[in-house]
Amino acid sequence: MKKHLYWIALVLLISACSKAGGGDDGTTDPVTGTNTGATQLGTGILYYDWATEGVNKLDLKTGVKATFLPYNTRRNGWDVSRDNTWLLESRDDPDDYDGEIYTITNVKDNTIVSQFKKASGYANLTNPLLSFDKKIILVPPTFDDGVLILDLQGKILFNLVSFQGKKFDGLVVWMPDNTFLFSQGNNLYRTNTTFTSASLVKTFNFDTWGNYTPSPDGSKLALRGGNHLWLMNMDGSNLTQITESNGIEVWPTFSPDSKYLLIGCDYTPTNQLGHYWHQAIIPADFNKYNVEENADKRVIIVTAKGQKTAEAASGITLWR
Repeated sequence: MKKHLYWIALVLLISACSKAGGGDDGTTDPVTGTNTGATQLGTGILYYDWATEGVNKLDLKTGVKATFLPYNTRRNGWDVSRDNTWLLESRDDPDDYDGEIYTITNVKDNTIVSQFKKASGYANLTNPLLSFDKKIILVPPTFDDGVLILDLQGKILFNLVSFQGKKFDGLVVWMPDNTFLFSQGNNLYRTNTTFTSASLVKTFNFDTWGNYTPSPDGSKLALRGGNHLWLMNMDGSNLTQITESNGIEVWPTFSPDSKYLLIGCDYTPTNQLGHYWHQAIIPADFNKYNVEENADKRVIIVTAKGQKTAEAASGITLWR
């Protein structure tokens, strides 16, 4: 059964993250004093999956929320370029169960920049990622293919099946210089730009960890370690816990200027596959923030204009 069917189990939510921040309900711009629906933290757009609503977008400057991509059961993954100009989608090939269609679309006028078929193998759904410079595509590992590096027409430039005798398995993420990060066991590695070797970044001592993401300036890395979020320098130094609560925090995402983190708090599983969380913003300054409701006025909930409850997400979250 395909992964998108588990959304049936999701239910309507109430806010659980802190409402403190820019105003009485966290909806007042601290610079202008006007009510925008979201505390302004510079410019940028949040993109996030939410159940059967599809992909929403929220302009942090205005607080306006809109549908970015309507819900589509054939969509397997998506990414938005760092400059907000391109959308990359992977969808089921309607004529080939073992294939996917990758499409790059110009966000401004909805014209197609590139479209090609990728042979993904039986039930190997992928979430491809555009490089920071929009020149190549990183395809996370599948059982059949390992990691693929593609050009924008779908040509395979590199096929990386294993590292140190172990198959690639799990999260891979781009670095700004077109290297990428991957994990094996408790180790985090970084490739070189030619993908011919990799070096150890850090060995972690957590029982469970993941959700790692680099800052756009390449200087820091945020990740989940155990139930909470941590921040460290990209060289592996100064590993510091940055969230605390009675719940679980997940999926940190840096702001475009690398100064803030969009985080998922009050992570809640709904069944074997389903899950959701509420969204909040904290500074990426190595300080610790309590994300329990009303516990820490420095924590900003993500609210849309005219709303007072935190925006919920259940899948990919981006800050562009």
